[in-house]
Amino acid sequence: MTIKNYIISGVAALSGILMVSCTGDLDLKPNDPNQKLELTTAAEWDGFLGRLYGNLYRDDVISTSDGGAGTFTRTHFNLQEVVADECFISEKWNDPGYQPLNMCTWSADNEWIYAAFAREFFNAKMSAEFIAQMQAHGSEFFSEDEVKARIAEARAIRGLSYYYMIDLFGRGPWIDEYSVTGQTPPTYDRKQLFEAITAELEASVPDLKPAAEQAYGRVSREAGYMLLAKLYLNAEVYTGTAMWDKCAEACKKVVSTGIQLAPEYKYLFCATNDKYVGNGEILWAVPQEQGRMESWGGTTYLTVGCWVESAPAEVLTRLNSQGVPWSGLRLRPEVSRALRDDNRRLIYEGKYQEEIPNLATFDETSCGYMLIKYSNSPETDYENTAGNTNNGTQLSNVDYPLFRLADTYLMLAECQLHGVECDGLSYLNQVRARVGMEPFTMITAENLLKERQCELYMEGHRRSDLIRFGKYTGGSYLWSWKNGVYEGASIPAYRALFPVPYQYVATVGQNEGY
Repeated sequence: MTIKNYIISGVAALSGILMVSCTGDLDLKPNDPNQKLELTTAAEWDGFLGRLYGNLYRDDVISTSDGGAGTFTRTHFNLQEVVADECFISEKWNDPGYQPLNMCTWSADNEWIYAAFAREFFNAKMSAEFIAQMQAHGSEFFSEDEVKARIAEARAIRGLSYYYMIDLFGRGPWIDEYSVTGQTPPTYDRKQLFEAITAELEASVPDLKPAAEQAYGRVSREAGYMLLAKLYLNAEVYTGTAMWDKCAEACKKVVSTGIQLAPEYKYLFCATNDKYVGNGEILWAVPQEQGRMESWGGTTYLTVGCWVESAPAEVLTRLNSQGVPWSGLRLRPEVSRALRDDNRRLIYEGKYQEEIPNLATFDETSCGYMLIKYSNSPETDYENTAGNTNNGTQLSNVDYPLFRLADTYLMLAECQLHGVECDGLSYLNQVRARVGMEPFTMITAENLLKERQCELYMEGHRRSDLIRFGKYTGGSYLWSWKNGVYEGASIPAYRALFPVPYQYVATVGQNEGY
């Protein structure tokens, strides 16, 4: 059964089950005691599991000022990409919290920072509740192996939430199946969170079904090892101790299963990219489907949100836009320059200006190039010559790629750069060969960081990469509008972490500098 059927068939009846308040407190209690709190059929259990997956694209529960703003994908994209050297939000939107992200001048009252922290906590809590209930009652509905597999999926979803909590905030409430309802969970620091979640994932990932046997949209064993690899990739940042050997080991478990790179780069980001999800290059995706799994976050945010109203009609038709594009997300010149001679350059220049010298007064023609990486056309008619493949809606059909095999290959290259024998250069050159780029003869920090940008731009990894390579804070690398200056200026070291939102400070504490 596909994940969309799990979400649709069961989650409607469970929309209120054991949810926590997300107004800032950490009290572990149901919102409404009149909601159904017992699961009596296998379908209801799978509805609950589907709700965990749905938390990655749904925009409910978290209170924000704009539709879609509370989605996991949109909040976390903003805190990885808008705050770095790849994109910014134009003044046309003028929504709360965007401009401080554009300029790396955010504070603890930023709406996007609150939404990310609240979403991580909510997803972790619901996953922990599912685990506890499945351990207690799952054997009444499923075989022992199926119980283990479902628990492993919930642990992976919970692990994803903690991965981002570790990466973005460096502290947070530790919630597991032993957390007591009505009690505030303990706060763990960055190292404690890292050690707890990696130990849990190491034990549970083998219980996940391999990609070749897993249903579309659900977490596979390969995706679980990729999550572990991402944690180990950043271990020196998170704990002070590098773990390149563990990162390489987890990556090898992904590549050893025989999953291959997709033959064409651009098709990984179009409306039919679901063919590459799971047992293909996209190891873990957040599915989206018009009419069934819709969201104003996710890839709707990256299709119509990136398209510019003043683009020629033939371009908008090719990009499959219905209605008025939002003209919000625009590219910074740094990513455009990095891709200038690269075959992965999915950027429309038109009459627009690469540089963005003025953010205060919105002008579509002088406000950055337009991203066309995410396209709502199918692979079979990528240019949308038929002109009618979007079902008359702005909402996206493109699945959001959380983790891709190409990233696994580049991570192996980074492990080799740090002394691990893992054939990393060969994997790096496979990524380049796919898009017709010349092979590298050696791996350097400079060429690898650029390769990661050219392969993974606008996929939610850039801030973490810059931090790991020592290029985010300080002044050794500047990008446009860094620290509110067009030419870029140094930002202090404490901005390598976001502040804990003020709504949670009383229970979680605050990071240094805020």
